[in-house]
Amino acid sequence: MTWQTNPAFIGLRNIVRKTGLNRRLAGFRAGGGYEHAFDDALSAALRSGDVVWDVGANVGYYTKRFSEAVGPDGHVVAFEPFPATAERFRAQMQGIENYKLHVSALGAEAGSVIMQAGSDALGATSRIIEHGEHGVAIRLETGDGLLEKGDALAPNLVKIDTEGFELEVLRGMTKLLKSSRLRGVFVEVHFGLLADRGQPHAPAEIERVLKAAGLATRWVGPSHIAAERG
Repeated sequence: MTWQTNPAFIGLRNIVRKTGLNRRLAGFRAGGGYEHAFDDALSAALRSGDVVWDVGANVGYYTKRFSEAVGPDGHVVAFEPFPATAERFRAQMQGIENYKLHVSALGAEAGSVIMQAGSDALGATSRIIEHGEHGVAIRLETGDGLLEKGDALAPNLVKIDTEGFELEVLRGMTKLLKSSRLRGVFVEVHFGLLADRGQPHAPAEIERVLKAAGLATRWVGPSHIAAERG
């Protein structure tokens, strides 16, 4: 267990979030800070010819960057389940050929779930909810299932940003995580949303799942984890 996943630290984070202090710190994040460090870690891991999975692609900010970094011999597999956001993604990616978009989410098992639209302009905060009338039914797949069916190329790197659904994504790709082909997994861990979903200890479980697959983990700031092989 690291200090980021220590129960006392997670409790303190939740207090800060509930008091609204986190909003005062948002300027640091918007101006770069630890999210910039996460971007740097991702960029350093990319290689020409790589296959990259962008899980939670939103409108394609990372997908575009990945497609440029891996070059014409590489490929990006993007997952953006919310229909309206997927349309904006396609518009942003016009003229780019080395990618494939799956209008579906990844999870622990295949099926369907409800997704609620985010309040932000880009839909970046759209998230999967357990139930509710004000949402859209979306398709749910597993990473391992896609590979078994041959519906996606096996990745060298995986980036995950799924607004509190990150543990389920990892649980659905346990075989993939152990693959020697996979060099790294980079996850934004949404502590507050995980707590809201009744999973306050999920950050520690995310660490455990990654380490069990033989990946060395490090926290790139308080909410981003990088796990790399070797």
